[in-house]
Amino acid sequence: MFEQTLSRFCDAWNRHDAGELASLWSEDGELHHPWGLRRVGRDAIRELLASEHAGTMAESELTVERIEAGPASDTVAVEIDAVLKGVLAPNGRLYDLPTVMSALFVRSGDGWQIRSLAPFANPRHRDA
Repeated sequence: MFEQTLSRFCDAWNRHDAGELASLWSEDGELHHPWGLRRVGRDAIRELLASEHAGTMAESELTVERIEAGPASDTVAVEIDAVLKGVLAPNGRLYDLPTVMSALFVRSGDGWQIRSLAPFANPRHRDA
């Protein structure tokens, strides 16, 4: 199901491969960035992710802690608790960022693509 796409997402994130990350979205997919930015389409998403992975996310590593998914048909809503380890703060220090990713996956052929992804700080995280 969508888990394979999520696994590819984590792998591409940890390799800092913005092109591979963007390829996981549907052509008209959306990324709702936690700092108020919204990007639509693979090219715009790739550009934003490339910029982040060249800066604040250059040393980051994404680890998934919990996945909760609704019933699946051709679309499935998913909530993902994760931690971004090694995020670069403006003061030059690295920190861990507990995150919730609210995602909508859509069936595409034999696989799944991200239609929408909205990460935000995780208020439930044990260290938050």
